[in-house]
Amino acid sequence: MAYDLTSQKFLRDPRPTITAMQADAPVVQVKLPLIGKLWMTTTDAGARMVLKDTARFVRDSGPITGKSMKQRFWYLPRFLSPIFENLVNADGARHKRLRGLVDQAFARTSITDLRPEMAALADTLIDAMPHDRPVDIASSFARPLPTQAICSLLGVPASDRAHVNRITSSFSEVTGTFGMIKAVPGLWRTMRYFRSEFTRVRAAPGDGLITQLVQANDAGDSFNDDELLAMAVALFLAGSETTAHLITTCVHTALTMPEACRIITDQPEALPLLIEEVMRFYAPVFMTQPLFVAADTELDGVALRKGDQIAPLLIAANHDPIRFDDAGTLIPNRRPNAHLGFGTGPHVCLGMQLARAEVEVALTQLFARYPDMKQASPDVKPVYARRIGVHGLARLDVVLAP
Repeated sequence: MAYDLTSQKFLRDPRPTITAMQADAPVVQVKLPLIGKLWMTTTDAGARMVLKDTARFVRDSGPITGKSMKQRFWYLPRFLSPIFENLVNADGARHKRLRGLVDQAFARTSITDLRPEMAALADTLIDAMPHDRPVDIASSFARPLPTQAICSLLGVPASDRAHVNRITSSFSEVTGTFGMIKAVPGLWRTMRYFRSEFTRVRAAPGDGLITQLVQANDAGDSFNDDELLAMAVALFLAGSETTAHLITTCVHTALTMPEACRIITDQPEALPLLIEEVMRFYAPVFMTQPLFVAADTELDGVALRKGDQIAPLLIAANHDPIRFDDAGTLIPNRRPNAHLGFGTGPHVCLGMQLARAEVEVALTQLFARYPDMKQASPDVKPVYARRIGVHGLARLDVVLAP
């Protein structure tokens, strides 16, 4: 059976397609733009197996297919090579080494200490939004807040942040080969900027994560400049867009579900549960990047061949009726809620605690100022972003003070 995971119909309500996939098999084959044919898991157990079994399912295609990431994207300029050698695409000892160094850097950074600055950033963005006419929450608030928060986390000087926001803005527009090529100038400027930052903080260390990454050292081992560059770019690519979609989706949920809105405005102690449930139900990253089958094997009765691509369908895992009671219903205070929105295993999301804090702060500040906010056009069908694997509204027009 053919499944369309890129249509607006699927993105508006993935549940019928997920139900059909789960009824078909625990592992099904689909075809996606840019990626081609690949296998997808449709259950929680299958997703966890693939993400944790690093011997059978690997990130680096080179040893398996004979083509590295750089070779697969041969048409891109050579200066982009370092970003293909990042933590996300590493396996085994190399991944353990890189993860150990970055975990060391993150351990020195307090997310709690960043909350007051996040709140101030949110208030500044709210102040700039018009309250007497419709405003797009996605572009005016949900996207710039995570990007500015990451700048703060990294220790990007305040005077440089508008520039960094501008040159990284094209990353979220990549929906195909043309979009990837269109993003090249922004990537070049971003890489040039961060290389200059590495030089700057070596001469004058600061308080941000860039300094911590530069200084990270494990028994004499440290990041080289290409690894530092890959990590900094990955933080923008992986962190800002995902969190932006989660913020927008939480706002949309609050505007369409009175119970969720009451939690934000009147029950701050329950807000973390609501965010986790929105993360489960909508899965802003609804699938992982494709992994590669390391050798002929079998998964849930399906024969897989060496070199096959396979991706856990996280949104299907999060709607697995075996794992979750009433899986197809958004329950704001669901507990327990062991969803896979942030992944699992050795590649579990590095920035999940930062994302949770950003969303909590964003919702708290926004609804404190405008508790009666409404959708500008509630009868208009929502339009979702077209980027493969991402599940989030392209825009959300609201009236802040009806």
